[in-house]
Amino acid sequence: MDDYVSPEQPCSVNLHELDHHHKRLCRTIAQLEEAIKSRRADSIIDEILRGLIEHTIRHFSAEEQAMEQHGFPDLAGHRVEHQKLIQKLTKFNLSNMAGRPNIPESLLSFLQSLWRNHILKSDKEYDEFVHDRWARDAESRTKT
Repeated sequence: MDDYVSPEQPCSVNLHELDHHHKRLCRTIAQLEEAIKSRRADSIIDEILRGLIEHTIRHFSAEEQAMEQHGFPDLAGHRVEHQKLIQKLTKFNLSNMAGRPNIPESLLSFLQSLWRNHILKSDKEYDEFVHDRWARDAESRTKT
């Protein structure tokens, strides 16, 4: 499956706490995908949405604090992206509470897109920034 997300996929931003959060999201995606395949997604969607919202708010807060600490230049843009993602998860939750059909499948598609477009791209930009900064700092220390 093209959109399969695996906890073994490279998703490191070289910060243990954030990497742990990303792996947790991988497990949630895999859990939802398996529940859809086994036709039991409707029985766990409330729990998955609740956990995703709590986890995402906690993760985004930690990520933004790390970005601020390291002086990441696109922090404001990343915050806006985070706000939009939380709004989208909130809409999924409200739609689920209203009894709209196909929420598990739509949520899975959203999470796979989140993985590809936010974690593997936007978060990787932060990783590259921090890595480049550490390399420059190390180089300047060796010159002194």
